[in-house]
Amino acid sequence: MHLDIVKAHGTGNDFVVVEDLDEAVELDEATVAALCDRRRGVGADGVIRVAPGRTAPVFMDHRNADGSHPEMCGNGIRVLAKYCFDRGILNGSTAVVETRAGARTVVAHRDAAGHVCQVGVDMGPPAVGDLAAVLDAGGRTVTASLVGIGNPHAVMFVDDVAAAPVHEVGPLVETHDAFPDGVNVEFATVDSPGAISMRVWERGVGETASCGTGACAVAVVAAETGRASRRVDVSLPGGTLHIDYGDTVTLTGPAVEVFSARVDLNSLGIAEDAVEVG
Repeated sequence: MHLDIVKAHGTGNDFVVVEDLDEAVELDEATVAALCDRRRGVGADGVIRVAPGRTAPVFMDHRNADGSHPEMCGNGIRVLAKYCFDRGILNGSTAVVETRAGARTVVAHRDAAGHVCQVGVDMGPPAVGDLAAVLDAGGRTVTASLVGIGNPHAVMFVDDVAAAPVHEVGPLVETHDAFPDGVNVEFATVDSPGAISMRVWERGVGETASCGTGACAVAVVAAETGRASRRVDVSLPGGTLHIDYGDTVTLTGPAVEVFSARVDLNSLGIAEDAVEVG
């Protein structure tokens, strides 16, 4: 069994992209996890299946590295948009992509060779919740601001993001009883009114180099609490994302394809019935 894939990333948040406009590929959780394995597979934070949309030209079928289905992915949708614009699946410079969180408008920015290098995404209006939720994280009391950007986030501001207890507190908040479906956890430091540094513990993945929806969540909370302006650059270990927070949240950042390959699924130890390739 073979599967044609493209490895791509948005500010270091990396994905295995599988084109499936004929709906001939069905991946289960074990297959997704095997593809994302960084020692025995391709290695990625998630898998994006480019599928036909019902209300838009394409649907982003995104899976986390553990095979779970998140509602939205800000870096992933930019990767998918680049893939589709560069191959003529999406035309022009503006298009609509269907996600589990609803339809999202994407805008392509091209380099001198005509290839998409940056993508802007209208992420929709945020769902601002409790901005001072007190949680017990393994005996440690933490205060988090809750906001939805198509998927759930718990944002915590710290004095020094480099020293933040991401690996200690992140998984405890992710799996807290207050979040039955889990939550993405952000740790952020405001550097100036227009600049924020952050790290993220992603639901179903762990710490990642970047999280687009997480950057949006941090920007929204920073603006709502008077910590920063409504236009900010958010710096993550994998790069910088630009956020504009008006009536909706607009996320702009790079999308990069690294390589294409044909993967022998048998070599990943995947059972014959775990994946269907038509």
